[in-house]
Amino acid sequence: MSENTHDATAAETNRAGSPRRRPLLPLREEETAVEPLHYRVHHLTSYHYAKPVSRNYGRAHIEPRATPHQRVLSHEVAVDPTPARLTAHTDFYGNSSTYLLVDSPHTRLDVHSHARVTVAERRYPIEPMSRPWEQCLPEHWGALLPEASLDFVHPSPRIPTGTAAREISAEVFTPGRAIGECLADLTALIHTDFTYDSAATTVSSTLEEVLAARHGVCQDFSHVGVAAVRAAGLAARYVSGYLRTAPSAEGALGTAPVGEMIGSAASHAWLSVLVPGTGWVDIDPTNRTFVDQRFVTTAWGRDYADVPPLKGIVVGPPGATSTLDVSVEVVPEPPAGSSPE
Repeated sequence: MSENTHDATAAETNRAGSPRRRPLLPLREEETAVEPLHYRVHHLTSYHYAKPVSRNYGRAHIEPRATPHQRVLSHEVAVDPTPARLTAHTDFYGNSSTYLLVDSPHTRLDVHSHARVTVAERRYPIEPMSRPWEQCLPEHWGALLPEASLDFVHPSPRIPTGTAAREISAEVFTPGRAIGECLADLTALIHTDFTYDSAATTVSSTLEEVLAARHGVCQDFSHVGVAAVRAAGLAARYVSGYLRTAPSAEGALGTAPVGEMIGSAASHAWLSVLVPGTGWVDIDPTNRTFVDQRFVTTAWGRDYADVPPLKGIVVGPPGATSTLDVSVEVVPEPPAGSSPE
């Protein structure tokens, strides 16, 4: 087995002149033999209401989805109080969602998602990742790529065109530059030039506000990345999912220890870019890394509005305010049929 990684650290600097450390680009010359990781996933969303509400209708994107790198072994959704209706739906992009209706008085709503998944290693062929990024434009896709990918080239409701995003794009996607190097640099630029701040934004904050403040969370950084990629004319989609929550001594491919990854306590978000010859390549600017076996994918869309973890309508009396608690566990477990050490 021959493997190759790429790490360029000193060539790029941020606005203050400090070096941007680019993440390692996971390349391969032949198929790797790394075993998939098995995870038990539990996602709990709890709403507590100040006064009893009479009806609760929601839609949840909390089921892991099958991908070329991920298998879903089992999944179930449990709701308390017992819902009058609980149905599954698959959308245009292949995401599974769950519709729920609770139509009796209640002061809390608990939505549990239990799943078991396996996640394979991701390494990309050297040749496609070394091509100039201009060869990833739609005119180079060929007939085998899905037409739905065009949805991810154009602006979307939460990711409009804008000058600030075009400036980031122009800094990263310079003429003739290799697509793999562009993606590594975009990951590093957002990670370095933007500050993670959970108090700086809400789910309704606009892309323009995030670009102006340079503060936000994983959802915001993913929107910034998607905007920059689309400004270059390439296809990029918003991805939601989870991070491994069990700590370990070190992360994959030279990144930070798993215990230090940002976003593992709740739903996480990153972005994916279409590279002909290898498919979709996922990057996580929040943690300055290419997506690897520490990530579990639930859904993707044009932006956050397509795949929020849970949204809905509540019917209740005036003053029925609510508080929200979210917890996520993504814990490694032995493969089925094996014995723990």
